Amino acid sequence: MSAQKRSSEELSIQESKDKIRINDTGVKLLYGVALAGMTICLFAFFFNLYANGGEGSGGAVAGLFVTALIVQMLRLQKVKWALLCILWGFALVPICFGFWTFGFSAPGIICVPISVMAASWALSLRHSVIMTMFACGACVIFYVLISRGYLTPVEPLLLVRLIFLVGMIVIAFLLGLLAVRILRVEFARVNQLAGSLEVKALALEQSEASFSALFLSNPLPSISGDSEGRLIDVNHAFISDFGFKREQLIGHTVLDLNLFANDHDRRVVATQTLGKGVVGHPVTMCLADGEIRNFLVSTAAFELPEGWRFVALFLDQTDRLAAEKAQTTLNSELERRVATRTAELSVALENLQRTQSELVRSEKLASLGSMVAGIAHELNTPIGNALMVASTLSDQQKLFESGLEHSLSRSQLNHFLMSVRDSADILDRNLRRTADLINSFKQVAVDQTSEQRRRFNLHEVAHEVVVTLSPSLRKTTHSLVSDVPQDIQLDSFPGPLEQVLMNLTTNALRHAFDGRDHGKMHLTAELLPDQWVRIVFSDNGVGIAEQNLQKIFDPFFTTKLGQGGSGLGLSISYNIVTAMLGGRIEVKSELGVGTEFCIEIPLTASGEIAVNAR
Repeated sequence: MSAQKRSSEELSIQESKDKIRINDTGVKLLYGVALAGMTICLFAFFFNLYANGGEGSGGAVAGLFVTALIVQMLRLQKVKWALLCILWGFALVPICFGFWTFGFSAPGIICVPISVMAASWALSLRHSVIMTMFACGACVIFYVLISRGYLTPVEPLLLVRLIFLVGMIVIAFLLGLLAVRILRVEFARVNQLAGSLEVKALALEQSEASFSALFLSNPLPSISGDSEGRLIDVNHAFISDFGFKREQLIGHTVLDLNLFANDHDRRVVATQTLGKGVVGHPVTMCLADGEIRNFLVSTAAFELPEGWRFVALFLDQTDRLAAEKAQTTLNSELERRVATRTAELSVALENLQRTQSELVRSEKLASLGSMVAGIAHELNTPIGNALMVASTLSDQQKLFESGLEHSLSRSQLNHFLMSVRDSADILDRNLRRTADLINSFKQVAVDQTSEQRRRFNLHEVAHEVVVTLSPSLRKTTHSLVSDVPQDIQLDSFPGPLEQVLMNLTTNALRHAFDGRDHGKMHLTAELLPDQWVRIVFSDNGVGIAEQNLQKIFDPFFTTKLGQGGSGLGLSISYNIVTAMLGGRIEVKSELGVGTEFCIEIPLTASGEIAVNAR
């Protein structure tokens, strides 16, 4: 049969909420019911034709049509519609055609209560009610028709009654088997559902036990209660932290216990708990001893068979908030102290900068004073020679005038002329020497005191430095050789550059030649790409220790503290080269071999540096 299904498959046939199901065995029983009804209807049709000329043939034809429709529905696997046709057919056909032909003695009338009961169970209460009302109405109508003579029923033969009774018993038996099959399926479902419920109940018990264990062992204070706020359970952390006893809490509401210091907080938490719950809401809580502490509360609500429940967890924030407040106070105090200290340091820095400026000026004045002393000593010789020659020339003039008054010999005239010529030559050489020294000193002094920017020749500046330092060099056994090319032109600050070269020379004379005689200093220069020049000052002295190389440009660093060294010479030189001249300075040294200072500056100082220099 095409309507057969696997035994494991079940089909819902009821429209109500609690559906019942039928399997392939039930479908076979439905086939049996349809075929049994078809057989009875065929027998009734042919018997009526043979016995009394076709009385009852209308009901038999209707029954054949209904049973054929049921078989077709089953073949199309429309089991629900087939069952619907069986129940409604066995109710309508006996009423409509049985009453019409046989009256209330119709044998098939027994099918009506069976169909009503089956419809109430297999289909729905709605079908049963409609079927009952229809059957009762039909009985009343046919009673009126028969009692008033509008309809004369035929008394069925005893054999016909027997055949229909046996057929109805067979059909009832088949329907009973169908009901048993359906009940077995339902019982199997009930047993399966009961087993599933037992498993779920066991799982629920285990879940409740796990939840209870987690709830009680939770390190955060936790409470559980009903929808009215009455506490059902509390954990050990809540009892320990809040200071209550368990019997003081269980059965009492949160409002009665005055757990919330602010009732507004309680209302907000309660309202939000019934919604989506609360996560980390700040509240103030009252402990058993009246202490007020700050907490973050998180809540959740869920529904159980006995009603709604809530769980609330509390995280104490009092110590953290106190620490944050203390930290804020400390930060404010630190900011105040930093501001005060910064102001003090600003004043100290201004004083330090002022002191440093004064020291720099003192260093410059000391350098100029040293140059003045050297130049004065150097000028002593030519000026003294000039004075001596002038005095001698004055004596010669007096002798010459005395000779003119007496007789002047030619030899005396020649001697006087030779004396005048020699004196003039000596005066010229000494005065020229004096003029050169004065011009060099004047240029160096003007450059260093004015620090004006101008175009100059590097060779001439180096020569002026050598000439200016020559008095100091003559007091030693050391020498300074300038080997600077004559074609290097700069647009920069000659005074600061001269001061750097003089500081390097003075530093070398003071430190480089300890324990050595006939030290040599060498000054060279060369042009670099991109309009830069490299100036190299080197000596063959004792060198600088490695641990001091990184500190020689630091202010006030000197290896001869208290022996005439201020520690500012190289620091001033570094600042001049990097800030005013816009260049860089590096030092290389090897103990026992000597030291080399390398200065690289642009041929044209930048405009920003020039403005700052002025």
